[in-house]
Amino acid sequence: MKLCVSATGKDMTAKVDAIFGRARYLLLIDTDTLEMEVLDNSAAAVTPGAGIVAAQLIVNKGVEALLTGQVGANAYAALENAGITVYEGASMDDTVQEAVNKFKRGQVKKSTDAGGEPICRPGMGMGRGGGMGPGQGRGGRN
Repeated sequence: MKLCVSATGKDMTAKVDAIFGRARYLLLIDTDTLEMEVLDNSAAAVTPGAGIVAAQLIVNKGVEALLTGQVGANAYAALENAGITVYEGASMDDTVQEAVNKFKRGQVKKSTDAGGEPICRPGMGMGRGGGMGPGQGRGGRN
């Protein structure tokens, strides 16, 4: 099977990139032979619509399945229409090799809709603090 894994680097030791459309690389892997083709994801810089453009890249390459952390609704629809099965269960902590092994062992699940559980990226959180706490300085007059 020709499997696409979203990745941060160009080889099997790279970490999985959790967001399909913004992944720097898309690794196309034959799950039987482990032969691999590396695609630079030119869609990563597209705003908006990165997921749709990335989907078209892998459709054109004859990919049968995608393993990633999260796929947006429009990209999911494009992949589904092209007959590409989306699988969830890849983690940012996994290398591509680990993710492929999980896939081959059946430890990932088919996605039934777009999005899945978002995987947090360091530094991408939205703070909720109000910044209205009492100060700790003495502020006395001179």
